Amino acid sequence: MGQGILIDTDILIDYHKGRLDLPEENIYYISIITLYEYSRGTTRPKEAKRLLEESFIVIPLNNQILLKSIEIWQSLKRKGILIDDRDLIIGASAITYNLQLYTKNIKHFERLKEYNLELFKHQS
Repeated sequence: MGQGILIDTDILIDYHKGRLDLPEENIYYISIITLYEYSRGTTRPKEAKRLLEESFIVIPLNNQILLKSIEIWQSLKRKGILIDDRDLIIGASAITYNLQLYTKNIKHFERLKEYNLELFKHQS
């Protein structure tokens, strides 16, 4: 069995468009935020939502993720290096569930490494 990987919206879009493959040995998750971001950008959001829910394990926003997001936001705010709330919740979801995050948005998410975010490095 492979590792747990949380897919960010940009990777999901590339996967859908056939620009990349996801190694079959891993277990793939998406955040409820990614489900929202992806589905809202389609012409058939109900169908897109259904297909994503069938294809990935969807992590809902829960109290653990909310508290982790608040903790990280307050720390980043003190440092003056805030990131978008959607990205923060996606990162906090990966941290809370001990999943690697697969994203192309390295610049923003690198700020979360000190909070134990691990980024997935795809081996081509």
